[in-house]
Amino acid sequence: MKLKGVLLVAMIFAVSFANAQSENESAAAGTSTASVGEKKAERNKFGVTWYFLGGQTLNNQSEQLSSFDIFDSYLSFNYRVSDNFRISARPAFGYALQGTTNSGRETNDKARVRDFSFVAAFSNLLEESLPAEWSYRFAPRLYLPTSDGSKEEGMIARLRLEQSLRWNFARYTDLNFYAKPSYFFQRTTTYVNSAGKIRTTKAADSEHGVELSRSLSKMFSIKPALNFIESWSNASGANNQDTFRSSVLDYRLGLEVRAMKDLSFTIGVQREQDLLAKKDDEMSYTILTNGVLF
Repeated sequence: MKLKGVLLVAMIFAVSFANAQSENESAAAGTSTASVGEKKAERNKFGVTWYFLGGQTLNNQSEQLSSFDIFDSYLSFNYRVSDNFRISARPAFGYALQGTTNSGRETNDKARVRDFSFVAAFSNLLEESLPAEWSYRFAPRLYLPTSDGSKEEGMIARLRLEQSLRWNFARYTDLNFYAKPSYFFQRTTTYVNSAGKIRTTKAADSEHGVELSRSLSKMFSIKPALNFIESWSNASGANNQDTFRSSVLDYRLGLEVRAMKDLSFTIGVQREQDLLAKKDDEMSYTILTNGVLF
């Protein structure tokens, strides 16, 4: 199981390296005439990037690593409307390797479709009001119910308001404050899951925190972070279901590696603490990869 996880990550890096190397060779073969520059700027209005976040958790029961799971990944088809405004369409998916889940249950290799989303990203907002070392970004994101879980729950849509305020307070150091509240549009307040049990539907959630990024060199950066994840469900008096709330605190530490211009990845470790339920803290090991296809 661990070998499969290593092979999967190696395949991701190999494909990314091939694409980035092909782009570098094409750029070196070009000329620097004005007409070519204009065409290149026009082509750059459209681009495709990709994002993978996966990892393993330490099982609370067996003290063994769970199966490697790519739990947040998507391709992003981007169109740059202006220097500070970009729209994107993101088909998303996940994949889990054979092994055990973090609750100790056996699982087979499994691919899954996640919720498709549209993003409108506004960067450098309020630049005339903020000091030069501050920058603000706002990106509303609309999710559609393409995953099995969202379909089962009866979700109509989910609106997530992603925003970040970055402070570059030193030459190689910045601090990023972020908040990502979401609201769910649901058909009902309850649903019957695949096991035949009545469950309440999601009402809202929020991810917010702060991350420090310190560049150690042109290739490496260290990234400690503190992250809160909170969620609330709907209530249903007719089904005697109260609002369910969860609140989790993550302590994170990552090492970002900028392998080349169009490829970077972050190897991280995090400890998750449930602030409301009486659960043991959970340790996770993650790898985040960002790349540019073109």
